[in-house]
Amino acid sequence: MLSRREADAPFPAETRLEALRYVVVDTELTSLDSLSNRILSIGAIAMEGGKIRLGEQFYCVVDPGVPVPVETILIHGLRPIDVIEGKSPNDAVAEFLHFSQGAVLVGHFISIDLAALKKELPSEAQVLDRPALDTARIQRWLDMRRNAYQEDRGHHVESVDLASLAVRYKLEVREAHHALYDAFLTAQLWQRLMAELALRKVRTWGELMRIGKAK
Repeated sequence: MLSRREADAPFPAETRLEALRYVVVDTELTSLDSLSNRILSIGAIAMEGGKIRLGEQFYCVVDPGVPVPVETILIHGLRPIDVIEGKSPNDAVAEFLHFSQGAVLVGHFISIDLAALKKELPSEAQVLDRPALDTARIQRWLDMRRNAYQEDRGHHVESVDLASLAVRYKLEVREAHHALYDAFLTAQLWQRLMAELALRKVRTWGELMRIGKAK
């Protein structure tokens, strides 16, 4: 288990974004019902600043201990026969935390992933206390400054789901709803967002946390 200090991974506010290690994560779940869903797979890839570390990947299939809803198999492609030999949820999340030790977690609508990870640990604080960024929140912030995201004024709102942003940034989608591929896609998105943030003179950890901290 990680110590509280390791889990917190505190960074001075003036830390440059390119000096941080990130672990971009995605999960596939039995459903989107936050009260009852369980993890089916975890995918993650590491980044050093804006560089994706293709050799540092994490992926595992998880046996959720509950039936896999038939209607969701067409989405994530994980059948009961695929997950029956998967890791236990507790072991899978513990291994993921070890992989992501000392890093900032990054994900698209990452609060969904964090909530699912949280449920699988005896001690929830390790997940909740890990710094985490939501690329969807960051994209919305950027869109507001381009006057493209005008929700309160009733103007056209550009979608910030991952598939739509892949089209917007001309990113290749290899296999949607596969945890590792979606993590890699989100890592590429995060590269683009870091470049956009630099143009907006957002270059430090303290500045970024006011914009994209996961809720």
